[in-house]
Amino acid sequence: MEQYKIEYSSPLPFTEGRFFELIHKKHIDAYTLKGANNIVQNVRSTYSRLLRQLTTESNHNSLLVGKVQSGKTSNLELLTALAFDNGYNLLIIYGGYDTELLRQCTERFGATFDSASGDDIVESDTPIVFTTNTVTKGSNPIACLTADFAVDLLEEGRPIIITCLKNSRVLSKMNRLLRTLVNVPNIKPFIIDDEGDQASLNTAKKKEKGTPTYNAIKAMKGILGNPLYLSVTATPQANIFQDDISALIPASVHLIQPGVGYNGASIYHLSENEIIQSIAEEQSSTTISDPLRKAIYYFIVASAIKQLMAEKKKEKLSDMIIHVDRKVSEHGALYSCVNDELKNIKAAFENKDDDVDGYTFYLNKLKNSYTLYTSEVIQSQFPFDNTLLEELAICIKKTGVILQNGLGKETKETERTKWHKIYIGGDLLQRGLTFPNLIVSYFTRFAKSGGNMDTTLQRARWFGYRSKYLDLCKIFTTDEISKEFTVLAEVEDDLWEQFEDVEKGLLEIKDIIIQAENTKQKPTAKNKAKFKKISFRNRWVKQKFIVTNDTERSTNNEYIQNLITSVTNWTKTTNGSNIGVETAQYTIFTAEQLNGLIQSIETAFDREPFNKATIKELVGTSDIPVILMWTDDANKTRYRSIYQDAAKDRIKALHQGANTTDIEKLTYLGDQKVVVDPNKINIQIHYISPGLSKHDLLGKDQYMFAIYMPKDKIYFVKDND
Repeated sequence: MEQYKIEYSSPLPFTEGRFFELIHKKHIDAYTLKGANNIVQNVRSTYSRLLRQLTTESNHNSLLVGKVQSGKTSNLELLTALAFDNGYNLLIIYGGYDTELLRQCTERFGATFDSASGDDIVESDTPIVFTTNTVTKGSNPIACLTADFAVDLLEEGRPIIITCLKNSRVLSKMNRLLRTLVNVPNIKPFIIDDEGDQASLNTAKKKEKGTPTYNAIKAMKGILGNPLYLSVTATPQANIFQDDISALIPASVHLIQPGVGYNGASIYHLSENEIIQSIAEEQSSTTISDPLRKAIYYFIVASAIKQLMAEKKKEKLSDMIIHVDRKVSEHGALYSCVNDELKNIKAAFENKDDDVDGYTFYLNKLKNSYTLYTSEVIQSQFPFDNTLLEELAICIKKTGVILQNGLGKETKETERTKWHKIYIGGDLLQRGLTFPNLIVSYFTRFAKSGGNMDTTLQRARWFGYRSKYLDLCKIFTTDEISKEFTVLAEVEDDLWEQFEDVEKGLLEIKDIIIQAENTKQKPTAKNKAKFKKISFRNRWVKQKFIVTNDTERSTNNEYIQNLITSVTNWTKTTNGSNIGVETAQYTIFTAEQLNGLIQSIETAFDREPFNKATIKELVGTSDIPVILMWTDDANKTRYRSIYQDAAKDRIKALHQGANTTDIEKLTYLGDQKVVVDPNKINIQIHYISPGLSKHDLLGKDQYMFAIYMPKDKIYFVKDND
């Protein structure tokens, strides 16, 4: 399970009042006290940093980065409540670039803030939600909002929330309205741009002209007098590589940390599991292929098992998505095929006494999927017996197919009446739309040219809080797509770490890099941002996290020490020294020896940036130099500071730099220059004593590793030319 650390610093003064308490209590009910407190910690940290930005920067744009389907909206709800408690009283949310996403956003905020509508407005004392969309539950038409009405609401201490569609026509209408509101006494606005990398950015060829939507957002910021502008996304590649003249360039980055139990890219695409099911063929949009049939049968079986696992009705629900083509014209034919197959299965089960052959045929298909795709643990807990057969009959009856596109309105009734839903569609099965009970994904849509990282990652609707039934989750896809998502998972982890460094002030946004090797994908569409490929040689990959478990640490230390002692031919080297002083000692390990070391060490090679499988692949069959970063045992221990967060497991820098910046006095070039063979992978072993300071050590001395990569490493960087 992925775990995330929150680094929290003392905030500038702010108030946590009635709105904060209202939302926090709702979050406790929805996510438990632990989950709600995780959101509180995120929001306090983010808001305090935003306050500092507003007092020190003329640029009030901030980029809020979360993970795909990790609960960003929950954090935005509490952040909004905190802003309302501290004087902000007008929130404008760009709630989506299509009406379905806007409806979802509007209803979510309306329900969260107990917003009244119609005649109930007068009697309520809660914030009021207005929308440019067709009026949804808990909201009011934007036409009702006049300057006089705004004055009345704000005098009553009732903030205003406006959700609007993100397109130029709607935003221009909003700007006309806002010009009438800016002179309302004590009005204090801010903007949340949900999915801020989509539709908002300037994609015009001549950047000085700007696209209509970008120009409308820029105009709104001007009308509101440079308000706090929060761009929120899980795929920020386009935001960080914006043209320098963009009015939406962020001055800060804040991470929206996922809660405990989040299952994201690392779980699905970097961990050893049986979630990914390789399929040999891509799905035709006019017939059902054999892999798709098996996926549907498995969905029925898994849904029946989920019914047995459930304690509450809502836990019995399940979803499947079929995403094979972008074109709406192709979805209808596939919908008919899948729906017909489901009708045949239902008929066979309903008439099993009269149609024994049909019932036996489908029962065998379901049993084969059960045997093929469920784990031994699941099979031991839920054997294929009469109990499961009864649930299968219920499940089949309660399963329906939904066409998730503009032409599928008639099929949407299935969402209200069925427990188990199979969605077929294209663009509407990605970005922003949540499937809270997703078990099975059948995914074969991928750009022949490689596509863009941000778009591809947004299609991963399978990410989310699925720990309770993760053993049932499956993704049916091709080997090529699976490999690309593995690369994306590595890119996301690396990018997340860079954002952490931006938050700590250790890195500037403009210096962020994105890995580019082993993939055909670009970071984002070329018309959205300016980036170029560059390559670096001789890159070091360094262990960043210490082993905190004392048993693992002791076992590791003993194993490595015994290995070091068993080698008698350590040779001293002066590499890294300008004056010929001995800096380290080394020997040559066989690939077998090194792979034994990698496999035996716990934790150190299991966390990013290391990966056991990747390192073993890089080592191959070559002999590898292994370097001890000391010349005698009496001086082998090195102090290294750690970040002062709750976890206390991340060191600031494993490598020691040069001993001076004065070239005339320079005698040591730094640890990175201690390389025995620059044409091979080199592994350094350091013996580290971590602590908050040299006088406040943790008492967790341990061996740590750095790996030198001789191959070219390719990255995308911002293009400033």
